[in-house]
Amino acid sequence: MYEVKLASFEGPLDLLLHLIQKYEIDIYDISMKVLTEQYINYIKNVDDLDINQHGDYLVMASELLRIKSKTLLPDTNVDESEIIEDPREDLMRQLLEYQNYRLYADILKTKKESHEKYFVKRSNDLSHFENAKQTPLHIELTDLITAYQKAKQRRKKIASESVSVARDTYSMEEAIETVTHALSQKKKITFDDFVSFSETKTQIVTLFLAILELMKNNKINVYQYSDFSEIHIERGKNYVE
Repeated sequence: MYEVKLASFEGPLDLLLHLIQKYEIDIYDISMKVLTEQYINYIKNVDDLDINQHGDYLVMASELLRIKSKTLLPDTNVDESEIIEDPREDLMRQLLEYQNYRLYADILKTKKESHEKYFVKRSNDLSHFENAKQTPLHIELTDLITAYQKAKQRRKKIASESVSVARDTYSMEEAIETVTHALSQKKKITFDDFVSFSETKTQIVTLFLAILELMKNNKINVYQYSDFSEIHIERGKNYVE
């Protein structure tokens, strides 16, 4: 829509509101004499007033003159028992509605300017991962440490409130024997197959060290099918029963 701006005003209602505020005119009891005179004076002082572009302003000027004349010259044909409608009422309604629209527009503009200060990252398209083929992942030391931390947390939840103090004699050789014995029964096992999480902290640490030792000597292979999934252990090329 093509919008015409007269100076800094966006239409005749905008100019009327400016004059009402400037001359402190009560919008609920408009002084048509003051408002009409100031409006027409403003229109007269516009040098580049074009009737083709600023026709709305001239239409409003004629409307103001009509309302002013009706307030000065009441209709003599109206019965005294009838309630005479105030000729300013329609103008007042338009001004109040426009004033509300402009208020809401200012609020939305403020919100827009505030929103423009933030940058929102668009979500990534991860649909190509949904049907992606699962392949074994190489396990790093950090993955084992993460699993160890999870094991400690799970053990804390099921540990009894009573505390017993005893010397832990679980050795590296015993831990290696635990892993190799489990693999002698199955070619492939998971970490949870031989860990019940009722072991002591020292036993779990020793067990992880045993896994690292067996990995270093290529006696076992450790991998995951996806991030944070179960840890799988299988026989390596140097595995001996």
